[in-house]
Amino acid sequence: MSSELTELLRKCHRDELLPLAEAIGIKPEGMTVRQLATAIDVRLRHRAANDLENLIFRGGNGPPYVDMLRRVGRRLGLDVGYDAALAEQAIAREHTRQTWHLLPDREREARWEQSFSDTPAPEFGDQALALLEKKYHRGLGWHLTQLATNPPIPMPAGCLIVPWLMRPRYDIVEPAILEIARLRQTVRYRVTIGIVGSPSTGKDAAINALFGINTGNVSPVAGSTKHVEIRRLEGPTALYLVNTPGMGDVMESVRAEAKEILDHIDIYLYLVNAQGGVQARELADYQECVATGRPVLAVVNKIDTLRQEDRERYLADARTKLRAPDDSFVSAAFDPLPQLAPGPLGLANVRGWITDQLVQLGKDPAELPWVDAA
Repeated sequence: MSSELTELLRKCHRDELLPLAEAIGIKPEGMTVRQLATAIDVRLRHRAANDLENLIFRGGNGPPYVDMLRRVGRRLGLDVGYDAALAEQAIAREHTRQTWHLLPDREREARWEQSFSDTPAPEFGDQALALLEKKYHRGLGWHLTQLATNPPIPMPAGCLIVPWLMRPRYDIVEPAILEIARLRQTVRYRVTIGIVGSPSTGKDAAINALFGINTGNVSPVAGSTKHVEIRRLEGPTALYLVNTPGMGDVMESVRAEAKEILDHIDIYLYLVNAQGGVQARELADYQECVATGRPVLAVVNKIDTLRQEDRERYLADARTKLRAPDDSFVSAAFDPLPQLAPGPLGLANVRGWITDQLVQLGKDPAELPWVDAA
């Protein structure tokens, strides 16, 4: 069974793990995300204990990650408890308090700008923490780990050959924990929503109605193609919107960066055009989304174009053909005809489903435009 740390690292993009892997002496070439996550976990546990302890007391596996956190906490004068996320934040806070004033001025300013673009960086860690906690009630952990994360420390030459009874390598373990804390917050606050549907189903209109984004004004990220558009909206969190006509051939056509994002979609909205109905292609693409194991909401769009007396019969037929669960099937009109409706229809149901699913996945949905972040 995978450890808690391995499971966390598996939720990261592979390129996010590379600095950490290289800093602790792992060659990542040829490794999948799963293999890399496991290798990092094992290597860190070995670095957190001496060789005799690893060999005799723990069967060669090293201490569990939460024990590693408690050891590092004690070195900083803390009793951090057994909740890994809270322990990481306590370590990040104390690390900032003790080391903030030691950073070069330029680096201190650069880190501070991520959270306070209009305020000069304070000189001392206590001041930085006080300002951070005053400004951020939600998302504090994300900002805290951005301040505290050091660039991973390169492993000294020859340190893979260690003497017997070597002491724990806290010079490697502590920076690694700070990086893991940052990755945990990134995973928590990064939201990736896949909006899938055949051409003319109204995906751009859905993005505009749901998120207030005119897709013509936001450039896709690198790695997208004309068949897949991936847009990243910056903020205290990272919100990715993936606009694609399907999930079959497109996975083979995109470059590596886009594929990483597609691999980490949290939830799917699958759009069906009420004018076209569910055909073989729609069924295949919808089932491919379902096969990912992620939550999928089937949305019949342009429902305003159907006569009122025909809608229930049509929706029942579409739901049956897709084999969609009742609680993951809705109708909407993201860009209705002005003479039929003054604005989008069905937004509340779609937004409510998105919010509920993200909460169940352990995400913080506070950056969604319709969620009150207070």
